[in-house]
Amino acid sequence: MGKNRISPHTRRLTAGAAFVALGVLMLWLGAVVEVLDLSLAALASILTVIAVIEFGGGFPWAVWCATSVLALLLLPAKFPALLYLLFMGIYPMLKTVFEGLRPVFAWLLKLSAFNTALLLLIVLCTYVLALPDTGMTLSVVVFALGNGAFILYDIALSRLILLYLFKLRPRLRIRR
Repeated sequence: MGKNRISPHTRRLTAGAAFVALGVLMLWLGAVVEVLDLSLAALASILTVIAVIEFGGGFPWAVWCATSVLALLLLPAKFPALLYLLFMGIYPMLKTVFEGLRPVFAWLLKLSAFNTALLLLIVLCTYVLALPDTGMTLSVVVFALGNGAFILYDIALSRLILLYLFKLRPRLRIRR
């Protein structure tokens, strides 16, 4: 008999379950330690980046969807879950598409996606769900600071992708 090999379907399912569990855990920590809600939502998006790189197709979308739904159901504070659902979790897939375009168009689309998500997040948190103390209002200052933070996030995410591709990926040996 040959070696006992794990089928690609089983490998994808296991990786997906691990990504979802880790993502929900990170978002839960962000909900419990409110000062870390933005940072841990951004960190949870790294799992979606790995899903895009390693498996592609609809797999990262499934990870984003499952993580979002479970986070919305399980988290004691909903802000990190909404942040992940509306932007942080979906952005790695959008980034992949946008960066295939010319840089000017890519940045216009990235900023448009961010500002649309920010507007939706503010409206949902403030006017629909009436979440307490999100600190987000419809103001120029919030959008200016948000756009600055987003640009830094995008640059950091690009650098983390390179770090993963050239340093971590060879060590992890994740296969499709």
